[in-house]
Amino acid sequence: MCAAMLLTGCKTSGETDMQYIRLSDVTCSFQGTGNWPVTIEVHANPAAWKAEALASWVKVADVTANSLTVEVIDNDTENAREAEITVTAGEAEAVIRIVQVAKDHVFPRYRYYPEFYSIAMSPSGVYVGGFYKDYDEDGNYNVFPVVIDVETEEWHRLGPWPNSLLTLFQTACVGDNGDMVIATENDGCIKFDLDGNYELLKAPAGFTGNPQISQVSAAGIMVGWSAKNGTSYPFKWVNGEAVELPKPALNYRDEPIGDVQARGISADGRIIYGTTWDNYDFGMVYWDEAGEVHYVGEDVRYCRPIEIPDGYGGTYKYNLCDGMWTSATNTNVSPNGKYIAGIYRVESWSDEEQTVEETNYPAFYNTETGKTVIFEELVGGGGVSATSDGLGFTADSVVAASSGMVVDIDDGTVIGSMVEWIRDNYGIIIPSGYLTYMPDSGDRFFGAMLSAAGPVVEGVNWFVCPER
Repeated sequence: MCAAMLLTGCKTSGETDMQYIRLSDVTCSFQGTGNWPVTIEVHANPAAWKAEALASWVKVADVTANSLTVEVIDNDTENAREAEITVTAGEAEAVIRIVQVAKDHVFPRYRYYPEFYSIAMSPSGVYVGGFYKDYDEDGNYNVFPVVIDVETEEWHRLGPWPNSLLTLFQTACVGDNGDMVIATENDGCIKFDLDGNYELLKAPAGFTGNPQISQVSAAGIMVGWSAKNGTSYPFKWVNGEAVELPKPALNYRDEPIGDVQARGISADGRIIYGTTWDNYDFGMVYWDEAGEVHYVGEDVRYCRPIEIPDGYGGTYKYNLCDGMWTSATNTNVSPNGKYIAGIYRVESWSDEEQTVEETNYPAFYNTETGKTVIFEELVGGGGVSATSDGLGFTADSVVAASSGMVVDIDDGTVIGSMVEWIRDNYGIIIPSGYLTYMPDSGDRFFGAMLSAAGPVVEGVNWFVCPER
């Protein structure tokens, strides 16, 4: 189990007098025997910090200016054991919790790297990838793309490159071959391979904007969108060739269609989904195996016109719509394309407030039966992902979610909280958050949580590696 926390105070640009300790890991779990040393990054002010192990079976080794290595001796008992390492810098103090299971116990491993700006998991869970930024010894600000082998936890560090050269903004996706696509701040997306080569992806013929890539299938089919005359169009890229996807005839409110963006693709490449990214409606669409476009949740979609006061004594026509929507998420479809997770929104007009009111529920659409299952008892939340065999994962809110539930889609029942479900089925404790993707292997998965590891609360990702 790995995490990081700003334990005493916080530092902003130009401030150096605040005493603090920032650790890359605050909890580390070890098997009973055959463990590898674990290196923990330490950033502290004052810079002269020290660490002390409070148990004889734990050793602090290979201490550098910015890291320490934790070693443990084999546990020859039948019981798990715990210890602490204290880290001090001036008046600041932090604790690293060390957990070692009994000698014959194996377990999945929970990993959390808050220094990464964002990370993504490949369709089959072979890799996770992301990037971080840091200063070198000469004071230059650089970007460090990283692809991690989920089985072995080997890090493929690419670069570094100057931040001014590659203005990386957000990790889009990583393929099962290790190719990673990262969106830049103002110039489309860059694709990296494991050898450290990179290229800026170019717009399809006839389009003016460099493409935005959102997701990739196990076979390497990428999906996203490109722009023409200020309007976005959905695309898929097969063997590097751009193929434009059709738009629905009307937008979410049954009005002329505008922006449409492809957001995700099932691991097997059968189903692509996206959003009508106009009027802030984010209506959810999908393309079937034949390439035809439909609205997700067609069976529960309902639009009706009303007259709304225009503020000048008259009215204007407005279409209230109940239906499925999602935002910029790219893991909503199950690996086999059978289920699509989303948010079912019900709209009504309030005469008292003179506004359209919305109520949201987690919902899951079956692309094979054309039926939608809505979890009305989880009001206010949304569906975020699904497994091929019908488990659904939800978040407790459509904005800044902090927890999630696990549901049985076909039965329409709530199984329980994500934290409890992972503890019961995998024997590990996830501090908080919700699960956003699980490949068909079921022995690894990917999630998100809110973190107060820095001066502000922000969303970060975590993942679980299989038993090793």
